Amino acid sequence: MKTTTMTALTTVLLLSGCACATTEYKVFESTQVGIIEGKGGAKVVIDGMEIWDTGEPPRKFKILGFIDDNRDTGWTGEDTQSVREDVVEKARAAGGDAVVKINTQSQLSEYYKAGGASVNVYGSYASPAYGLYSRNFSKYAVIKYLR
Repeated sequence: MKTTTMTALTTVLLLSGCACATTEYKVFESTQVGIIEGKGGAKVVIDGMEIWDTGEPPRKFKILGFIDDNRDTGWTGEDTQSVREDVVEKARAAGGDAVVKINTQSQLSEYYKAGGASVNVYGSYASPAYGLYSRNFSKYAVIKYLR
């Protein structure tokens, strides 16, 4: 009986700590135009969409909105592929051509701060919970290329 109770309790604890993720798109609204001439950077292409992890595209683009991704990273760390797939799905639904990860290596972080919001908590942040899980908070700008 003790083994069954312990097994049930362990299962409940593991299920309550399962990875959950939210990926939310927010439209960008500003008195400024939101057009930027990118300086270049590094990208990966996921499902036909560019994700600029470092810097930004070396061309003109307009900011359409921002995506906040918040998820448990689990025992093995961040599932980068899953994050990218979710971000691409949201960006495509918003009409974006690409996304730019907001970080200290992108001028977009300064542009975003100028809009009145703080970016001090964005990027990778790990907070261990019971030593097993951590949380990752990421912010991406959804952009439209200007021809």
